[in-house]
Amino acid sequence: MPQKRIGLSRARRNAGFTQEELAYRLGVDRSTVGRWETGTTEPSAWLRPKLARILRLAPGTLAGLLDESVALPPRVIGSAKFELEDIDALVAAIGDSQTSQDAIEQLDQAAFALAESHTQAPARQVLTEVLKLHEQARNLLAFHQRLSQRRELYRVESCLLAHACLLFGDLKDNVIAERYGQAALIFARESGASEALARTALAKTLRWARRLIESAEMARLGFQISPQTPVRVQLASQEANAAALLGDARRASEALKRSADAAESVTGDSGASAWSFSTGRQAIFALSVATEAGDPAAALRAAAVADAGWAAGEPMVTANWAQIRVGSGIAHILNGSLDGAVAEVTPVLTLPADRRVSTVTGYMDNLARRLRHPTLNGNKNAAELRRGIIEFNEQALPNIEVTVGR
Repeated sequence: MPQKRIGLSRARRNAGFTQEELAYRLGVDRSTVGRWETGTTEPSAWLRPKLARILRLAPGTLAGLLDESVALPPRVIGSAKFELEDIDALVAAIGDSQTSQDAIEQLDQAAFALAESHTQAPARQVLTEVLKLHEQARNLLAFHQRLSQRRELYRVESCLLAHACLLFGDLKDNVIAERYGQAALIFARESGASEALARTALAKTLRWARRLIESAEMARLGFQISPQTPVRVQLASQEANAAALLGDARRASEALKRSADAAESVTGDSGASAWSFSTGRQAIFALSVATEAGDPAAALRAAAVADAGWAAGEPMVTANWAQIRVGSGIAHILNGSLDGAVAEVTPVLTLPADRRVSTVTGYMDNLARRLRHPTLNGNKNAAELRRGIIEFNEQALPNIEVTVGR
């Protein structure tokens, strides 16, 4: 049965660090700190002196904190392979908690686990669970907490709201997505936590709402204040993408270079989180910028980088894979190779309907527009691919109601 190290978690908060901030100081990823605090693993021997120094602990205190633990419900928390069906049990455990501090800690772990599950389940299913935790956070805010507890709760709520922003955007509801993203930004400011997650979620929402100037600026400001985590790389890439769509090739190139430079210095993570920015995701932004610049060769090179990463064992995210395939198809069209486009895109047409999120159907729309080019008039293969795209998008995301939280 997992053991939650309450003492280690409390020492981190007393020192004024979030899990993300402590991870950055130690040169590890946030999930590693999370595993220490949930009792799944322990800090390596060579890291313990540095950890104790950062937390300002007296000699020998850290060992005692690692031994101080309490049991958690089975299978609630344990690894990145978090099961969505465990959320109900976790929410019940939060409701049964005797102290608000324990409730906040469990809520934080649940929010982190759901972010890790972002790419492993349909968007509507993950959103339903995120909104459950959001409602639980709202309920906790109705009670009195110490200032430090309320700030921590605001930080967790900001993460949940930012995650909801991403998911509503995936489900093609940019109006609600922006509302959640702006709320995430407010909670981040009030808690004193990083605004990076809220800003990357909003940059995505604004880009797909075609508010490109706002998207580029949201990403630029996010990059300036982002910690050394994968989201920093994403924010620079988002600025590059929005700038390219605006026709500002110079700004796009400069932002893409910042993204590449940041990628060399940030601490990696699981590659499957809502906030991960793996090689495959970096590649789709590079591909998009190259396409807007009219450079299909560079676009196809970016796609090859993504394929190489997946072949080497990097986690493959379904939507990311689909975007790469469709983006490659667009590059082949630019090269005058309809057969190449058909070969790239045909496997995507079988994607399950509940995985056809807005970023994928948006790429499909772009390809469909290019297939209507006068040079392809009367081409049977082009017409057949357009029909397949229309059917693909019409069947995307079956209308399953999601209850929007307060």
